[in-house]
Amino acid sequence: MSSGYNGPRPVFDESPSNKAVRKIRENPMVPIGMAGFFAAVAYGMRNYKKRPQKMTLSMYVMRFRVFAQSIAVGAMGLGIGYSILSEKFFKTSEKADSKTKSR
Repeated sequence: MSSGYNGPRPVFDESPSNKAVRKIRENPMVPIGMAGFFAAVAYGMRNYKKRPQKMTLSMYVMRFRVFAQSIAVGAMGLGIGYSILSEKFFKTSEKADSKTKSR
């Protein structure tokens, strides 16, 4: 559904690579989680031939899917925890600094 607005589009001076770097700096745990996920997938693919003979292929793939997902979710959880702690402890010192500067 169109909004009906045909005016000029906003122009950003940010290149795609600069935007990616900025996003990674804002939320560093997402790329870490993605890297861990792909590392777990690569590890699972490498060890595919060494799996126990009694284990079916679907069970092997399911195990490594869960392993890879847990790495990604764990990294996101650590990122959320870090942002909560940094807001709680580091933002209060900035507020105190602004109060002393206004005097």
